[in-house]
Amino acid sequence: MAVSNRVNTMVSDNAAGSSWGVPQWLLSGLNAADGTDRPAGSIPLSTETVCELISNARRRAVIRHIAALDPDESVRMGELARTIAGEENDIAPTAVSAEQRKTVYVSLLQNHLPKLDSAGVVEWNDRSGDIAHGTSVDELAALVESIEHACEPEPEREHEPVV
Repeated sequence: MAVSNRVNTMVSDNAAGSSWGVPQWLLSGLNAADGTDRPAGSIPLSTETVCELISNARRRAVIRHIAALDPDESVRMGELARTIAGEENDIAPTAVSAEQRKTVYVSLLQNHLPKLDSAGVVEWNDRSGDIAHGTSVDELAALVESIEHACEPEPEREHEPVV
């Protein structure tokens, strides 16, 4: 029991001092707007769901790109696929081949956008192909940015497929 209290105190002390690079919005305030006891700016999803959503590089790219839009803007799925394919291949979006774009497009269509839309992170209209801000895309983007800032950069790897 004493060890457990000591560990909790260490975690609390570190988190309160944000020595782990935890965004301040995760550590402070109550969200009075919706009447919950959640901290202001918190993500209304379970830890497991958030970890699943940000575990994939393409989903993180979608989150970053949608969060960068104005709240009333949207982007077409084909345009987003071309942009992400360019990033993955370290080339300009205009230099992306049809095959590179198609690979990203299909994975967005079949896997990543349904997951992000189902969680409410993005609003995806599968008929028009428009993708826009969802409930917590800005908070997830800030979380991803904090994690990437706190972690060492990935070593360059040749020809490693993105899953």
